[in-house]
Amino acid sequence: MTSFTPLAGPSWTQGREGHPGSSRTPGELQVRACFSDCACRFPLISSLSLTLSTHPSTQGPPGEVIQPLPIQMPKKTRRSVDGSRLMQEDEAIPAGGAPGSAGGLEEIFGSLDSLREEIEQMRRPTGTQDSPARTCQDLKLCHPELPDGEYWVDPNQGCARDAFRVFCNFTAGGETCVTPRDDVTQFSYVDSEGSPIGVVQLTFLRLLSVSAHQDVSYPCLGVAREGPLKLRGANEDELSLETSPYVKEFRDGCQTQQGRTVLEVRTPVLEQLPVLDASFSDLGAPPRRGGVLLGPVCFMG
Repeated sequence: MTSFTPLAGPSWTQGREGHPGSSRTPGELQVRACFSDCACRFPLISSLSLTLSTHPSTQGPPGEVIQPLPIQMPKKTRRSVDGSRLMQEDEAIPAGGAPGSAGGLEEIFGSLDSLREEIEQMRRPTGTQDSPARTCQDLKLCHPELPDGEYWVDPNQGCARDAFRVFCNFTAGGETCVTPRDDVTQFSYVDSEGSPIGVVQLTFLRLLSVSAHQDVSYPCLGVAREGPLKLRGANEDELSLETSPYVKEFRDGCQTQQGRTVLEVRTPVLEQLPVLDASFSDLGAPPRRGGVLLGPVCFMG
């Protein structure tokens, strides 16, 4: 068993045999713990001394003062925001509002209203210059009651500044028809006001369509011919009754003296239309159109 033997009385300053005793003051306490009989026989090895001193003369110099670390406040999250403080801050803002508050909210709501109107115009276009449709078929789907006539379209759906006016044939299901113009060297295509239609808009009009058709007519008499009428498509394909299955003779007017023969090009290959040139000789040679007239090219979306 472990025993604790307090040392008191005369043995307070008594040393071991052969060693002078040490001078102790009344404020000191020495405790010797003997863990076994063998340990008590060898006090130099097994004795554990604990000295507690309270005498003023034994105190060391004062220690350095350690300053406390600065207190770091945790970052506020959305859940840690105090709603009552937000209400107080809102009430403290003057009636005029700070930048980005009351006045800023009015500006945001105004922008949202404007954006909502633009989206609504895109969803339900009216066919006007300010609210053009992509195609005449889109306009017919939004307003089935509209009659045939001229309306504004914007196939690329970009800025309305490049919108153009076309003839919408709602009777045929909503065809978008563009008018040709003879520029001597080749045909070009214009809107209802005579302004040229850009290549980008024509390209988007093809992409939004599934088929297209165009009529070509020529007189039966008074024309020098070197062969059948040849047409050059927008993709440089040669189109004729002999070479293309999409070219049909719509009406043979040669039975009358002043008649005109009408060919119809109706094709699912939209890159072939509109027709850019027509000739009774080799295409690319000096124009010899011989009274050839082109009708509007109509795209069905």
